[in-house]
Amino acid sequence: MFYKYFLLSLLVFNLSIAQQTYIYKPSANIDYKSIKIGDVRELMKNVENELKKSEFKLIVNGSESFFDKSENLVNESKNIQVVSIAKAMSYANDNWFYDSEKSYLQLDTKFMNKAFSVKFDELPNWEIKNEKKTIGGYEVIKAVTTRKFIGSKGVKEKEIEAWFCPDISISHGPMVAVGLPGLVIQLRLQNTIYTLEQIKDETIKIEEPKSDEALSSEQFYLVIDRKVGNFRESINN
Repeated sequence: MFYKYFLLSLLVFNLSIAQQTYIYKPSANIDYKSIKIGDVRELMKNVENELKKSEFKLIVNGSESFFDKSENLVNESKNIQVVSIAKAMSYANDNWFYDSEKSYLQLDTKFMNKAFSVKFDELPNWEIKNEKKTIGGYEVIKAVTTRKFIGSKGVKEKEIEAWFCPDISISHGPMVAVGLPGLVIQLRLQNTIYTLEQIKDETIKIEEPKSDEALSSEQFYLVIDRKVGNFRESINN
């Protein structure tokens, strides 16, 4: 009888964590000592403060999840440059859909005012490290992988770092941080860090994005690399 109740309670717990909304706050990890120009340092401090005003939500419903920027926060900043840099650093244009059962990951984003849908042929190839720590009361384990980033000189592959919690046994997380044996509590992408701040007990239906016209990730990054190259040529001529 006890074993039956134990299995029932475990089932209810697993269903509850698979139908929740996880709120993440972005922050910046900026090496101010390396910035020699005072005006630039002040600009980046304002950007860092702007980042703190925003939040992102990860909606998990069963095997599906959706990650994007919350729309409920009021943007009070009137400095267009600060807001633009903060949006770029937090990838505010990116919407991510993940289905763990189908191992399917899709990105919907904008680049140079053009909308793109991108389907990733392969999930991140994580390397789980023998490093543990506590973040926000959660015991977490470090994992690293690489992903492609869009920069001023084109597309470059760089390392990203995720800290996941095996006690929350869902393979979801912010952005591309999926496929790990536990919820990602913190994700570091270059100078931007997303940290779980709040869990809301709410069930929100997730609509699977259209994928008929989605590019493969390889096609997408080739297109972006070409666009960046053409833009650099136009400003140098």
